[in-house]
Amino acid sequence: MMMLKLSERVRRGFPILTWSKGYNVDIAIADLVAGITIGLTLIPQCIAYASLAGLGPEYGLYSSLCGGFIYVAFGSIPELNIAPTALLSLLTFTFTHNVTFGNVRASILLCFVSGIIELLCGGLHLGFLVDFVSTPVVAAFTSAGALTIASSQVKNLLGLKFSAETFTDVWTKVFHHIPETNKWDALLGLACCLVLLSMRKLKDFGTPPLDGPHSEKTASSPIKKLIWFCSVARNAFVVITCALIAYFLPAPFSLTSKVPEGLPSLTNPMAEMVIRNETLTVVDMMKEVGAGVFVIPFVAILGNVAIAKAFAKGKVIDASQEMIAVGMCNLIGSFLGSYPVNASFSRAAVSNASGVRTPLAGIYTGVMVLLALTFLTPYFSYIPKPTLAAVIICAVIFMVEVTLTKMIWEINKMDLVPFFVTLAACLLLSIEIGILVGVCVDIIFVLYGAARPKVLIEKMNENGANYVKVTPTAAILFPSAEFVREKIMKSKETQVFTVVVFDCQRINRMDFTAAKCLSAFISDFKKVNKQVIFYRPKKSVGKILTKVTEGGAKVAQSEDALFNFLKEHEQPTGNVEINIENKDNTSTQL
Repeated sequence: MMMLKLSERVRRGFPILTWSKGYNVDIAIADLVAGITIGLTLIPQCIAYASLAGLGPEYGLYSSLCGGFIYVAFGSIPELNIAPTALLSLLTFTFTHNVTFGNVRASILLCFVSGIIELLCGGLHLGFLVDFVSTPVVAAFTSAGALTIASSQVKNLLGLKFSAETFTDVWTKVFHHIPETNKWDALLGLACCLVLLSMRKLKDFGTPPLDGPHSEKTASSPIKKLIWFCSVARNAFVVITCALIAYFLPAPFSLTSKVPEGLPSLTNPMAEMVIRNETLTVVDMMKEVGAGVFVIPFVAILGNVAIAKAFAKGKVIDASQEMIAVGMCNLIGSFLGSYPVNASFSRAAVSNASGVRTPLAGIYTGVMVLLALTFLTPYFSYIPKPTLAAVIICAVIFMVEVTLTKMIWEINKMDLVPFFVTLAACLLLSIEIGILVGVCVDIIFVLYGAARPKVLIEKMNENGANYVKVTPTAAILFPSAEFVREKIMKSKETQVFTVVVFDCQRINRMDFTAAKCLSAFISDFKKVNKQVIFYRPKKSVGKILTKVTEGGAKVAQSEDALFNFLKEHEQPTGNVEINIENKDNTSTQL
């Protein structure tokens, strides 16, 4: 028995042991096509995202090296590829660009600490914490991140030189420095944007090479498949073309800095550093990084779990296992110079359309990154900065949740409050403060709902009996007890009728404070010769009412018992009466 439990735990911890059993040549070919396709999307993206993090382009490739190999063993969703993303790159820059010990070392340390925290969250099964952040807050956070990222790249797109951090600061300086625009950079950057957006539209006229168990096999011409492939590989096409132009036809473009050749060397992210004859320990460096050690793993977990659920295809997602997978990618990657990484929705969508079958596709993507690091690094310095800016802008503008905002408006307009509060806080203050503000707004909404439950008060006339029916729609606990009491006491209906029937069918919980409040309002009603009847309370709630309410309260467990009490209400009583319906439909009074 113990061996079976151990075997099950091992399979859950290493999903590769489950999906590898049915691996065959057909699946391998599908994974190969998907892996190469993702590689062509990933490599130019990671080079661009590294600049967004304030790092050299080689660190984008270092960061995308481990994800494909490690996720194969620990991940369960074939579509996921763990590598740099725009949002984590921006957050990395936010927390590391002003540290005294260098942004490179800070980014690697942040990756290491993020991996540790993600592993702890997965090991302790804390996946449920993600559920405390509502969809409107996540949508606002993502949209604000996309707008901030796109805005930060406007200066590179136009060849401007200034430093700015926040969304408002960027646009203020853009308008201030606009006369200094480099016309060649601006021309190339805008042309790249136009080409990228046009090629993105091409996929609507092509056909992806779907060949998976969840896909319908449809006959399509090779031309349509080629069109789709060209659309997906648009980033690689634009980057290579612009690099060739800069190589053969020297033009006054702003170019990427020189990239070191070869594979990354092993680093120790926990090593101490000596700055100006002062030794900095890991704790000292973490203090400088600040809230980033919590914000970045939280955002990485949030994104990874959300994307995993989106591509689960009906399977139940083990959120804790996904935390462990991304944690291992960050932890091991930090020893190879990686900055924080997680999954990307755009790459997952491309992988899904490419017909990926298992996480093994990440191996082929990782091999392409290895080849790029081995043979192509000398040529990365010819990539124009406006081209990378165009790649980033065209990737993130579609992260702005316009469609979701419309849905929120149509379904529940109140949810627009946390959406716009989070969006405004992220844009006007900062991304990390914005997500905290959004979570606080969510908590306030939850607390308000608990403290102000809806209470239905209706006039009733049944079988000749006139009474007021009061129906709370949620549990009555200490935050809401006084509110419920005041609402009943101030109601016009309860002022007119002499009987109040308290429908308890929706009340699944009641604490001592709530019971005492109900006792108080029973006493108030008794003083003016009004009768209170509790109708069909749950067993646990009925016990509380029996013990705490004093004089004048009756409890009816059946409709017959209720109408019997309604007929007798003119004869006041000083005892708590509980009418329990027996199996033979008779009533017993206690």
